This record gives sequence, C-alpha cells and structure tokens, in this order.
Amino acid sequence: MAAVVEGDWPVTAREAELAEIEEWASAGVGALLIGEPGVGKSTLLDAALERAERRGARVVRGAAVRDHLRGEARPPTAGRRLTIALDDVCLVDPLTLGLVGRMVDSGQALLLATAQAGSSLPNGLRRLLIGKRVRRLAVGALDRSGAVRMLAARLGGPVAVDSAERFWDLARGNALILRELAEQALAQGALRRVRGRWQWSGLPPVPDGRLVDLADLFLGDLDDAERELVRMLALAGPLEAGLPVVDALGEAAESLNRRGVLVAERSGLRLFLRLAHPFCAAVVAATLPELTARRLRQAVADAIGGTGARRPDDAVRVARLGLGAGALPGPEGLARAAVGALRAEDLRLAEQLGRAALAAGAGTSTGTGVAVTLGRALAGQGRHVEAEAVFAQAPPTAAVRRPRALNMGFGLGRLAEAEAVAGTDNGVRAVVRLLKDRTEEARQLAGTAVGAEPLLALLRHEAGDDEGALAVLAAARPTLAGRDEAAGAEHLYVTGWITTLTRGPDAAAAVLAELRELAADGGPRTGMYAGLLESAVLRATGRTAAAVESLRQVAAYRGTADWLTSRSLRLARLAGAVAESGDSLEASSLLEEARDAQQAECSYPLLADAVELEAALVAACSGDREAAADRALGVAARALAAGRFAQARSALLLAARAGAASRAVAVRQAPALQSRAADDVVLRYVRALAEGDGATLDKVCRRFEELGSLPLAAEAAAQAARAHRASGDRRRARAAQATCAELVSRCGAEPPVWAVPVDRQDPGVRTDLTTREREVVALAVSRLSNQEIAERLVLSVRTVENHLYRAYGKLGVTARTELAPALGTVPGRLRRSA
Repeated sequence: MAAVVEGDWPVTAREAELAEIEEWASAGVGALLIGEPGVGKSTLLDAALERAERRGARVVRGAAVRDHLRGEARPPTAGRRLTIALDDVCLVDPLTLGLVGRMVDSGQALLLATAQAGSSLPNGLRRLLIGKRVRRLAVGALDRSGAVRMLAARLGGPVAVDSAERFWDLARGNALILRELAEQALAQGALRRVRGRWQWSGLPPVPDGRLVDLADLFLGDLDDAERELVRMLALAGPLEAGLPVVDALGEAAESLNRRGVLVAERSGLRLFLRLAHPFCAAVVAATLPELTARRLRQAVADAIGGTGARRPDDAVRVARLGLGAGALPGPEGLARAAVGALRAEDLRLAEQLGRAALAAGAGTSTGTGVAVTLGRALAGQGRHVEAEAVFAQAPPTAAVRRPRALNMGFGLGRLAEAEAVAGTDNGVRAVVRLLKDRTEEARQLAGTAVGAEPLLALLRHEAGDDEGALAVLAAARPTLAGRDEAAGAEHLYVTGWITTLTRGPDAAAAVLAELRELAADGGPRTGMYAGLLESAVLRATGRTAAAVESLRQVAAYRGTADWLTSRSLRLARLAGAVAESGDSLEASSLLEEARDAQQAECSYPLLADAVELEAALVAACSGDREAAADRALGVAARALAAGRFAQARSALLLAARAGAASRAVAVRQAPALQSRAADDVVLRYVRALAEGDGATLDKVCRRFEELGSLPLAAEAAAQAARAHRASGDRRRARAAQATCAELVSRCGAEPPVWAVPVDRQDPGVRTDLTTREREVVALAVSRLSNQEIAERLVLSVRTVENHLYRAYGKLGVTARTELAPALGTVPGRLRRSA
C-alpha cells in the first residue's frame, strides 16, 4: 500500500472560519465555535490558537487557565494580548469562567471557546456575548468538496470520485466520522491506491470496535424502547409515522428526536422518521445479532404489508426485509419488487428478486417481464454478456428487443447486431445510428419513432435548428402524463439543456425546478439528470463552487449507460468545473479518471467530443492555452464533418477564448456555420475576438447579459475594453471596463485570466490587486456604501474597510472618489439586491 502523509489530520476547508476568527481577534473580539459533535470544533480551535501563537499572542489552554489567571498580576505587555482557550466551555467550572470573564471584559484577554449546538451556555459567557466581547461562529459539517480536500490532504493524493461519495454517504461531512472511517479502512487495507487514486469499497461487514464505540457515542444512552426503534430504523431505513410498530414506540421516538438522534421529515402529507447519522444506521445494522435482526425485519415487513403496501417502493422494502427474514412473497410479489428495485437502481437486489421470481415459477407474461428486469439489472452492473444470455432466452417481444438492442450496442459494442435486433423500433435504430455518428440518419429515424422526442430534439439542436428542437419537446409535453418517470426525466433534461444553451440559464430555471420536483420522489437516474442540469445552469451563471458540489454527486452515479450521458462525461464535467473554480491539480486527476472510464464504456463521438471539450477547458485553466485551442479546434472539425453544428460552435468559442480566434474564424467560414453567423451570438463573439472589433464585442456583451450568462458578458466587456484601448478610443474603453466591473459584482465571477490575459504593458490595467480587493473596489466605484458592499459580499464592514485601505495604497489614491480615474472606469450606481 502506498504511504500516506504522517501525523494528525490536517485542517482543510476551514479557511473562511479561520479568517473570520483572525479578523475578530484583530478587533479585540473573541469567538465561540458552536456546532454538532464531530464537526471539527476542537480541531478548528487548535488551528486558530496555532495561528494566534505565530502572530505573537500568549496562549493559555485547558486546565492551566485558572492557575495562569490567578498569577496574572497586571495587564500583559503591549502587543502580547493573552488568548484564552476553553474547549467545551459548558463544562468549565464557574470559578474559572468568572476569572476568564473579568479578564476578557476588561480587554486584557481574548477568549476562543467551543460549545455544542443546543447546549445551555453559562451566564458569564452570555454576558460576554451580549457585551460583544465574544461572537458566535457556527461550525457546520464539511460539504462534499471539503470532505474530498480533507481526505486528499491526509492521504497525500486524490480520492476516486465514487469512493469519496461512499465516505460522504456515511459521514455526511462530519469530520470525526470521516477520519475514523478512513483510519479503519487504511488499517485494514481496504483503502488502497489504484492507478494513482485512493479507492474504498465501503464499510466492512463487521466494523471494528472503534467504529462501534463512535456510533454509541453519537447515539448516547438508550433505554430498551429507544434501542428497539434505533435498530428498526437502522435495518429498514426511514419509516412512516403511523405504522403500528412505530406508534408503539412513540415516546421513544419523541425522546430520540429531542436529543437529535432521530430526525422527523415530511414528504407531502406523510411524516417519516430516520436516524440522523447514516453512519450510526450502518454500524447498528451490521452489528445486530442475527435473530434480533430477523425478528425486526419481519415485524416491519408485516406492518408495511398490513397497510396494503400502497407506496411505489413498499413492495421493494417488503421484499428486501423478507430476504433478510427468510420470508419471501409469491412470484407476482417478487416480480413487482424486482421492478421496483430496478427503478430504485438497487441492481443487486433487482437481480436477486428477479432470479427468485423465475425460480418460484413466474407465469409466461410475468416471466417475460422478469427476464427483462433481470437482464437490465445485469446490464446495469456491467455484466453485459450475462444480460445478453438472459435476453436471448426470452421470447423476442418488443419489450425484450429494446433493452436487448441497447445492451448489445452500449454494453457489447456490437452495433450492427443491435440494429438488427431492434427490428422496426426506429427509436432504438436512431440511437444506434447516433452511436455510429450518422446524425442525419439518426434524426430521420427519430422523427418517425413514438416516444423519441428528446432524441429528435437533441439531434435537431445539433443540426442548428434550436427553435425546431424546442417545438418538438413542447408538442410532446401533453403526452408525458401517460409515460413513465424515465421518459419525463429525459424530456425535462433535454429541454433544460437546450434552453440553457440557446435561451440562457435564466430561461432554464423553470425547467430545472420541475425536474428537481420530479427527482424528489424519483429514482437515482432522475436525480442524476437534475444534478447535471443544475450544474449546467450554475456554471453558466458563474457559480462554479456550487456546480462542483452538484457534480461530485452526479459523477459518482454508476447507473446504466444511455445516449444522453456517460460516466466519462460526468467525470469530465466535474473536472471542468473544478478547473474553473481554480484547482487545476484536482481537475487533472479527475480528467485522468474520466479517461479511464472511457476505456470501459461504449463512448460514441458526440459524448467523446464533449469529454474532449472539458479536457480543453482544463488545459486552458492550467495555463496551456495552445493545447486547449488545439483540442477545441479538433472537436470543431470532427463535429462539423458529422453535422454536429451546435457542438462545433461551442468548440470554436472555446478555441477563440483560448487565444486562437483567427484559427477559429477560418473554421467558422464553413457554409453550415456561415449561414447562421449573423444571428448567433457565439459565432459573432468568435469573429469579433479575431478582428478586435470593440463595437461588436459591446453588443455581444449586452446579448449575453440578456440571456443571463453574466460571466461571458463580463468577459466580452473586458475584451471590448482591450479592443477599444488598442484602437485609441479611451472613452469607450472606460465604459466597457465599468460594465465589466458591474457584471462581475453581480455574478461574483471574474473573467478567467486564460481568456482575458492581463496586458502588463497597458498602464490602464492594474495587476496588483487581489481578487477580493478588485471586487470591493468595483462595488465602491459603483457608489455603494461599505455596509452595502459588506452585505453583497457577505463580509463584515471592517473587512471591507481593510480591503479598501490596502487597495488605496496599491492604486496610489487617498479617497474613494479617486478610484474610478485610477482604474480608468466611470462610476455608476448599482441596483440594490431585493
């Protein structure tokens, strides 16, 4: 096993909290770190104290506090303020806390302390909070990116995306749980480095004693009734309030809910109970005595069955519990449960139930359906040869031909046989032609197929007929009510994707909201589509950090391949977003993971070139503009040859932004693109970049702003300013620069340096301001007060003042009114946020 970084777990993803503590300390204000158990309050406290000591502060911790304070005869030496650390301040004795309070209240000391969320704070500490000598700082669980950074920093290398998601599913950002899981996995050799990435298959069947002790710590002391309910929820997952077995333990449920062990959540009119920590549920389920687990599974299965098993997933839950209790339903019940498990993408369970249904003697019609379910479950696990064997033995009905042909095409890569198996199913035949990159033939076939509207729309969009594509989807909208969830998800995703690209992210917001609503009660695939669309909207509006969070979950999805997306593309999209957020090192690792995924899938040209475009973006963000342009132009050439004009347009834009605008214009002259150039904002942008046409760039900026693509609008404005300066039109250059500053303040995303390189010979461009200083100065130029700037950027007023003070020094000015002339911009009033 490869070596890991020795020593304690590093403090990562807490830069904002540490900066806030330092800022308050500089103003003589202490911090009370409040959070749930295990989120890392004590670790954060230690890191803050270490920084304080490096700044010259005298630090006194823990048990030494009272003795030190009793010996403190006079105020500390100037510049050497005493910093007092109290971990879990609620357990400190009143005498010590009284001494601390007097020192802090008199300004002789600074207090840094921790407390558990929901605990009753001592009166002395409350007085310090009211007197503004101490401020509360909420310490929450890490987000997905924070958890990934913490693991990578400890392990000394990147963590595979699906392994990181397994850690997240159990720890949910709780730093203590995350650390213990990783340490156990390392000790047991389950967390290993494979092809440069750390991989983990999940919690072992028998967790070690430390994990059991940790679960007990989070659960606390349980009486018999509470323990019974905890075990039941651990085995069965969320249970509806109203089930007899749950109502019988009502008092235990209330007690556990008050203590935060159990969470009550509403879904429509129903109330569900679940354990607060997935980690605890996994450990409890894994360590239950076999007979106890068998009894509880049967009790819950009987309770759900007694209600008529009306909910869509009830049959699956009853069957899953029955497998563990040794009591299975009949063939019909098994068949229904197998279909439900397939919908939930619990593919192993679907396989188990499907085989059990066939063994139990499912009838002819039911048996055919079970064979389809079993074949799809095997295909979803990547066992395509086994899936083909199951499909081949089933009667060749339409219900069998479609999944068999798709498995043959996507899984086995036998495209000619796939089309032959599809027979007269033009929808499947269109997919096969798409895999072959024969897009015009695919479009004609899709136009004659029932239910193929999303595919037809995508093909029309690629052919350059955006309005026709959206019209196809709109016309099919009334028919969705009679179709399954998968059809609705595909329809909404394609609608939202095309809308984002053609009408802008603002126009796609309503579609995204509808897809999210469908995903709330839908299967994992629908959730994946919702995450993909959400990330596209977020990236288009400059919110890359939020897009990365969404894409980490999307990239970990391992469902059956389809014509809309692939695992390699999802990983590549994550790599691109991570690169845009500024982490080129992780982006490169993610891109390598995407390349590995390509080797294991039937990747067809449309998706392969989409991966290549993300690779070009990663290269650009890493500073290799030439490689980025070459990759993008290669995509453009291939896409044009295959009639994929929309993808070609995107590739040309990326190449032009990466500095190859002249080469992109040469490709843009292709007749298929030239006929659309006048009305296409992207193609106009490419030409304007090549020609240095400031007037057209101004118009492009306004059009992007109308579409809601503010980052591209800001970038076009910056390019317009450069073009106007080059032509000697300083008035228009200042106006374009002011527009850029205003757009940046609205979207929070500066134009990337690789797209708008700083001209260091241009005296009108300042390069010595930090990103935050530029944001603050841009808002100050727009005549916002310090308080308004603080509210927009979620900063304190003092932080805004500090940024302005440093910017004044760098720009050589002494007053706010001198900022605009120093930057070569014109002041303008921004709209206040609603």
